[in-house]
Amino acid sequence: MKKLLSVLSVFALAAMAAGTASAGSIATPTGLDPGNQFRIMFVTTTTTPATSSDLSTYDSIVSSDATGYTYGGNSPIWKAIVSNVTTDARDHIGLLSTSLIPLYTVDGTKVSTGNLWSGELISAIGKRIDGQQVSDGVWTGTIWNTGTAMWRETPPMRHQMGDLVGERAVFGLSYGLGIDWASSNTNINTASMRLYGISEVLTVPSAVPEPSTVMLVGLGGLAALGYSFKRKRASRVR
Repeated sequence: MKKLLSVLSVFALAAMAAGTASAGSIATPTGLDPGNQFRIMFVTTTTTPATSSDLSTYDSIVSSDATGYTYGGNSPIWKAIVSNVTTDARDHIGLLSTSLIPLYTVDGTKVSTGNLWSGELISAIGKRIDGQQVSDGVWTGTIWNTGTAMWRETPPMRHQMGDLVGERAVFGLSYGLGIDWASSNTNINTASMRLYGISEVLTVPSAVPEPSTVMLVGLGGLAALGYSFKRKRASRVR
């Protein structure tokens, strides 16, 4: 009997772990089926100046903010939506105007059907990775409707990330839907602002049983095991 209780205790602990395993996990947006693809966007909690021309600096900030968040048991690759003088944001994050992969915030709100550079968003990006709403400036260094760096020679305008000439950078507004989402204005690049983060392309996995279903099936099996154990013990006593 002690052995059976031990088995039940182990299973109960496993079931409790399964019930809490969703903490930090990204839920599949409503309406998507197994095999469908999507990407998640968020606004960082961390702020930073826009003085670095190395885009990996901003990727590291975004990735750090998303630490511990998984999808399908895996940790996605995250990148910042920023441009420098050599790399446009659309190329940095791999999202061209022809994209048909929908974009969502972490709570499942659709931001775009795929073309982030269409000119208007369905919903503002303005949520952190934990789902909290924010209304702040966000560094992009990027033109809102092309996904390219805010940089041209005539008239001189070098407002991408890490600009050492004008020492300014373009920023957007986390609550913006049109031009303001990415290109609201410019600010001195030593000021601290948030960033936009975007995940790699995620694929909805095949359906799996809910933890509660697995728990019920397992408990049913253990109940049958316990009944069998009890009957065998009673037969030996006779």
